[in-house]
Amino acid sequence: MVKPIGFMPSDKPDPITPRPAADMGSAPRMRLASLSEDESAFHEERTLDISARSGDFGVAPNTQPQIRDRAMLLRMDGVGAGQVLSVGQTPFTMGRHASNQLPIDDDSISRFHARFVREEGKYFVEDLGSRNGTFLQGKRIARAEIRDDDWVQLGARVAFRFTLTDARQESLLRKLYESSTRDALTGAYNRRHFEDRLRAELAFAVRHATDCALILLDLDHFKRVNDTYGHPAGDDVLRHMSSIAIRALRTEDVFARFGGEEFAVILRGASTRGAARLAERLREALSQQHAVYEGQEIAVTLSAGCAALSCCATPSPDEVVAIADRRLYAAKQAGRNRVVASD
Repeated sequence: MVKPIGFMPSDKPDPITPRPAADMGSAPRMRLASLSEDESAFHEERTLDISARSGDFGVAPNTQPQIRDRAMLLRMDGVGAGQVLSVGQTPFTMGRHASNQLPIDDDSISRFHARFVREEGKYFVEDLGSRNGTFLQGKRIARAEIRDDDWVQLGARVAFRFTLTDARQESLLRKLYESSTRDALTGAYNRRHFEDRLRAELAFAVRHATDCALILLDLDHFKRVNDTYGHPAGDDVLRHMSSIAIRALRTEDVFARFGGEEFAVILRGASTRGAARLAERLREALSQQHAVYEGQEIAVTLSAGCAALSCCATPSPDEVVAIADRRLYAAKQAGRNRVVASD
């Protein structure tokens, strides 16, 4: 059985209480022990000797500075924490409406809340008449210049840090965000990101009076695959399952590795019936497209349990997961290789 995820966030906006960015402090510096006179003389002589030669040690490192010409926003709050967003083309608008360059689903955010503009090489943030305000460095603003390392907050909860960086640092930041949200083996989202997204998607469904569905998938007799073919083959089977699911899903759907050989899919706006149709497509695709390891085909099947917000007596992540988990167990008990979407 799965562990509880936690409580649903309140649908009511929080009071506007902008909080200062955390003090990151400075990293401790390593101190080197002092060299004796003999050691210092040897070190100096050796350094001069190496510098004078033009052999393997004569190649100077590339010291050309990187150009910090990329304006970026780093998300500091909630499910999107760590996300890297480019503000390269302005105006760059943010708000709840889907036509914004950055749509933000938060009930403290206005439909068109704020925007970034660039003028004469400088960046400015402007409030677009929002209900709950735009804050720069903790102060509510109508329009103000934003500088490197400033932080901006929209409404009660949504916060970003603005930074000017170079191409190399941008790539590193994006890789760090990916590694914090993705399962390294399969490329699916990890369990922590899944739990955050499930809370957010259910809250969105409640606010917009729509449905949201969940599928729990489990590979049948997976231990037998590891015992027969070895764990590297089992890893290939997990990657194969992940690739099938990712190709079948919409951009807004969330595919995550729930644990071991178990996966989960969150479907925005879908009912239990819609989730069951997708689960059946995935089951058929996996049964027809075998994983291949070192030239040998490995046939596996899956079982699935489906649930939706409309199935719940009270709208909560714990309940929708519990219902899907119960139906997954029923599929296993009924002989595996099947989808169960009702009790």
